[in-house]
Amino acid sequence: MTDKHLFTYTFSPLSGAMLHLYLLSMLFFTASSILTIIFPLQAEISGISEGEIGFIMGITMFVCMVLRPWAGQMVAKYSVKTMMQWLLVGHAVTLMIYVLFGIDSIYVVRVLQGVVIAFFSMSMQLGINDMLKNEDRGQGMSMYSLSSVMPSLYGPVLAIWLWQQLDGTYFIACLVVLAMLPLLIYMRTPLPQHQKAWVAFSIRELLGALKETSRHQGLVIASITMIVGATIIGAISTFLPLYMLKFKLGNIAIYLFIQALVVVGSRFILRKRIPSDGHWHPNFIILVLLASIIGTTMLAYGGQLGSFIYLSAIFNGLAFAMLYPTIMTYISFAIPEDKKHLLLGVFLATNDLGFSLGSFVMGIVVQLTSYAMMFIACTIVTCFAIVLVVLKRHID
Repeated sequence: MTDKHLFTYTFSPLSGAMLHLYLLSMLFFTASSILTIIFPLQAEISGISEGEIGFIMGITMFVCMVLRPWAGQMVAKYSVKTMMQWLLVGHAVTLMIYVLFGIDSIYVVRVLQGVVIAFFSMSMQLGINDMLKNEDRGQGMSMYSLSSVMPSLYGPVLAIWLWQQLDGTYFIACLVVLAMLPLLIYMRTPLPQHQKAWVAFSIRELLGALKETSRHQGLVIASITMIVGATIIGAISTFLPLYMLKFKLGNIAIYLFIQALVVVGSRFILRKRIPSDGHWHPNFIILVLLASIIGTTMLAYGGQLGSFIYLSAIFNGLAFAMLYPTIMTYISFAIPEDKKHLLLGVFLATNDLGFSLGSFVMGIVVQLTSYAMMFIACTIVTCFAIVLVVLKRHID
């Protein structure tokens, strides 16, 4: 496949066209932010067990993980604009299915969400890459990352407010708006239409590349740490609202707002502290993991902490904010250049895998034991990651 209709964009990172793109991203992830809170609450009221709730919430990122390595190929083959059009139609259809059929459609909706998210993130990143000059791409990617995180500031608060409206009219109206508005924003956004030459790969090639990189200790430790960190994020995202509401541990909307504020603020304020020299920095990773340990341990004893439970939102927010960009920056340097087209999507998918495991496995832990034991399990898993990083600290 050769490039068609190839041309160069000269937009600035804060031009009107790019602001449309960031707004599109924010609206897209607003729906996910709201539904991530609403789904477990509705499922519990419907009599679904914690283990099944974990499976339901984890299946989206599992589907995303499976599709991610191939999403880039599809976007390059059919162009960013074409893929964005169809995935936003799919996004609207997904939300409308939930509006029409409610909790009975939750499995279908969660699978479709996984498909749409996999293609949306890849389309946005490739689109930004094409629309900006080389020297502006870093700022553009940073703005995209910020726009995708912003819904975590207001989404949970909006979700709790919608949940408390007894007739459900506002909830349905909100989903309809979030289904239609991204399509309207898309029509005003000049996304790239050209098709690119893309290196296709087979399963055999992918497995061969993974086998080769498995000899690189740094990549192995980074991937395991990523999976552990994402597991904790998945568990907290899925079960924290249920835990706090069930045991009346403070205000869940305030907790999630504090946590999201820390994530957004620290990613901006501490952005220059993230190691970007291509070397493994075990001390920095250990500090981030220690923040996670403090956060999950405090949640485990939430009943004894009272209002101090909000402190755990600060530590969890710091861990969430720093772990992913730190590890992905290292991985982007450590992956062999000739295998990057094969492996970048795979290592990105480790985050999706961890999130899925956090919902799947910790859901079973909750069902068999308790919420407190689940958070203690999160602490133990993170301690394992710290021990691994300490033992393998002299890698590069």
